[in-house]
Amino acid sequence: MALGNFELDFSDGEVRYKTSIDATHTELTPALIRPIVITNNLMMDRYFPGLMSVIYANVSAVDAIKQIEG
Repeated sequence: MALGNFELDFSDGEVRYKTSIDATHTELTPALIRPIVITNNLMMDRYFPGLMSVIYANVSAVDAIKQIEG
């Protein structure tokens, strides 16, 4: 998760994966944005089963991460 992190909105339970890029001294281009969007999708695909097991199968967050990351 070098490019981002998961966040939980405690007010409504929304989970999201957030990424960022420092483009202070450069122009934003599709080539810079594409890896960020792809990373978001890949991380949600990878961790989604674990999130669902915590929500619906009473699995602890620690155990869900262990199942995903090995």
